[in-house]
Amino acid sequence: MTEYMSAADFARYHDLDPGTIRRYKHDGRLPEPDAVIGMEDTERQHHGWLPKTVEAWQRPGQGARTDLQQE
Repeated sequence: MTEYMSAADFARYHDLDPGTIRRYKHDGRLPEPDAVIGMEDTERQHHGWLPKTVEAWQRPGQGARTDLQQE
């Protein structure tokens, strides 16, 4: 079975407040989730990320050179 990390797990891994992760998700500053639970037409979906996705994510910061990110 594949295990995914929740938004709370994502926050804990990067030592961030869960509210910060919610804001980053809303602003599009998190990677696309690797899994989505819940139908598109429901009010609440839950997102999950593979551990390797969470580990690879770099927190955006002031002066971050986003043009240097590898694709």
